[in-house]
Amino acid sequence: MILYAKSEATGWYLIEYMPLESILSPITSSRNWFWLSLSLILLISVLSAFLLYRNVQVPIRELYLAAKRLRRGDYAVRVGSRKHDEFGYLFEQFNMMSEQIQHLINSIYAEKLRAREATLKQLQSQINPHFLYNCLFFIKNMTRIGERNAVMAMAVKLGDYYRYTTHVDQQETTLREEIKLIDNYLSIQNMRMDRIHFQIEIPDAMLELKLPRLIVQPIIENAIIHGIEPREGAGMIRVTGLIDEQGYEIVCEDDGVGLSEQELLRLRQKISSNAGLDEGCGLRNVHQRLVHKYGGASGLTLEQSTEGGLRATIRWIVLLSERE
Repeated sequence: MILYAKSEATGWYLIEYMPLESILSPITSSRNWFWLSLSLILLISVLSAFLLYRNVQVPIRELYLAAKRLRRGDYAVRVGSRKHDEFGYLFEQFNMMSEQIQHLINSIYAEKLRAREATLKQLQSQINPHFLYNCLFFIKNMTRIGERNAVMAMAVKLGDYYRYTTHVDQQETTLREEIKLIDNYLSIQNMRMDRIHFQIEIPDAMLELKLPRLIVQPIIENAIIHGIEPREGAGMIRVTGLIDEQGYEIVCEDDGVGLSEQELLRLRQKISSNAGLDEGCGLRNVHQRLVHKYGGASGLTLEQSTEGGLRATIRWIVLLSERE
């Protein structure tokens, strides 16, 4: 930069010059300090945000996800942390709470299982007097008219039926034995009333499956008492076994009098409730035992049958590893 001025007295020029760098140096220095300060502030902000995220946001999210899992019923969830601050204390208390809840749930679940096993044994040990009286009355009438073969058939099937239903030592059986019980029961009912036709179609791959005892029989008994007996003429009961990728199904279908939509809705609510023993005990017992043993996706479902009666589906979920 050059500065000059002309003297009026002498006519000379006074000239002053200086390097441009010396003029711009303060500006450059200020600019550099500005960018340095801005970079430092940005770095501190990023570092603060990272520390805030790691030390506050991450623990809160872990606690939030653990609480969601706990709400969904995963009582084994635990939050791992080595912190010794407030979040560490919260995590420790959350883990203690989850452990206590899990212990309480397991205790209640075990108590329910014991109660249900006791109830099942009670149900198995009970003999339906009307069913037995009718069978004995049938034997008496057949003896009077000399139908010796009918008396022998009824006695054998009745003995096999009660031998199975009153055997309470084992809580599990094979589907083959359960179907044999159903065949005996339906044969007895058919000999009594002579107007029940039935079909049992179970794949061979399902016959050796393990399942709780007396799962199918209450469904068939319900179909006869509430579906076939109130109607006029012969009735049909069909029992079918199905296999899919998730598990197994046994479909029991009849062409009885059926239920209205309101009655069917009330029956569904009854078998899904945890009320005490009453008129709907058999179906609810089947549903609850399936749910507790195989999970929430298993159980008993009821719907209108295309045959005009009721369609009851017994479904239980079995993992592929368990099948093998």
